[in-house]
Amino acid sequence: MEENDKSSLLGKVRQVGERLMEVGGEVSRLKTEASQAVEDGVVAARRLAKRSRYAAGDLIDEARHRVKRDPLRSVAIGLAIGLGLGALAVWLATRKARE
Repeated sequence: MEENDKSSLLGKVRQVGERLMEVGGEVSRLKTEASQAVEDGVVAARRLAKRSRYAAGDLIDEARHRVKRDPLRSVAIGLAIGLGLGALAVWLATRKARE
């Protein structure tokens, strides 16, 4: 009887050990996948930042060209935008004061 208990206990220990090995393999695989996902996200963020820098540079170059080509119109557009933003700021400030 004692021999059967030992063998059944040994069998259970083996099963638990095998299951732990399986779980360890799954954890390792999930860790690798998570690491790759984070790495992909970092690469995508760097690409987006680089494209954004290029787009901002192009926008600045385009604005410089337009100002050189038609300076009066550019100043008028800038003035109109400034006045519009100023009016919006005053309207928002007075609206909050009334509430």
